Amino acid sequence: MANHSLSVVHISPCVQGAGGIETLLRHYARWSLPQTFVALFDRAPQPRPGYINLNFTWRDTIATMRRKFAEALQPHAGSIVIYHNGWGLPFFADLDHAVRRLVFLHADPAYHRPDLPGFRGRIDGVEGLIPALEEMWRSGLPEMTPERGVMAGLPVEPIEANARPFPNRPLVLGYAGRLEKNQKRLDRLRPFLDALDARGVKYSFEVLGVGSYRPTLERELGHCVHFHGYVDREKFRQALANWDGVVYFSDNEGGPLALLEAMAAGAIPFYPAHGGSWGDIHAPRVDPLCHYPAGNVEAAANAVATIFARPDEELIRLRKLSQSLVQIHVGTAHGTETEALVRRVAALPRISATPLRGARLTDWLPLGYVTRFAPGLLRK
Repeated sequence: MANHSLSVVHISPCVQGAGGIETLLRHYARWSLPQTFVALFDRAPQPRPGYINLNFTWRDTIATMRRKFAEALQPHAGSIVIYHNGWGLPFFADLDHAVRRLVFLHADPAYHRPDLPGFRGRIDGVEGLIPALEEMWRSGLPEMTPERGVMAGLPVEPIEANARPFPNRPLVLGYAGRLEKNQKRLDRLRPFLDALDARGVKYSFEVLGVGSYRPTLERELGHCVHFHGYVDREKFRQALANWDGVVYFSDNEGGPLALLEAMAAGAIPFYPAHGGSWGDIHAPRVDPLCHYPAGNVEAAANAVATIFARPDEELIRLRKLSQSLVQIHVGTAHGTETEALVRRVAALPRISATPLRGARLTDWLPLGYVTRFAPGLLRK
């Protein structure tokens, strides 16, 4: 396939989701290739050139989603199609009219491992963000030979460091990312804050981001948590530079990128130990207490209380260590690496197939029902 005729269609659950994926998509938008960005689940997005929002909800059926997807992709027939996190690939692939098909894996191995059978035979290339992913796809997708895959660096932009002194003031703690109960587990925020209160920790807590769980959080915690909502990059960076600690509660992550950005600004990370992500790599290097047992908000609160009770010189050391650990991500040529993969795969023989997909009973059920009671059917 001649590279001069390349065009790319990105398929992503969110394009304007105020999370790490939006940052990565900005890097892809700089490619010297014509591109279209298709969001599956964006809420209240801003119109943009080259942007399509299919506006799916969990009430939609797969049959309805397939019809809307086919209509949206038809004008882009002959493009390279990239499925971010592989979401929807098994039940959209026969409708995408792709000349090559890739998956970009932004989560951790535990999240993606069950997806591999649904990728097998349907893709021509793969990208990952975490070292552990490469071993997984080399064994699970042997057709993904070295020239068809890349471990792209997770890019962190330099952020002005937090230089505020620690003594005689409440801590400033924060979370940045999508506000969701599933995966992000923001339902754990309230018991975490209760545990901090029980330990007598003086703090303020800030939340950056939007998502379906925000109304619940604001109803429960609006009196004691500052919800910034969606902010531009400059205000985002300013907020991070004011944090002493950044706290996550997720069930799985790839970076998360906002955690690394907060660390670059000097925040001490408190991250659940679920394995495989960059958070799992960096947090225990700051301090073993920072890598608390996943789901255990008491342990997380105890880690915060214990670490911030240390002398100021020790906290300054941890702040600097946090910054130094993520320097490997600063200046990463993520966009260049991923564009090179796309061009390389375009020049290789196609190995993906587009098998016909017959209608299934579950196609007529609400997506939320299938996701809750039979999620494995979404991978076939």
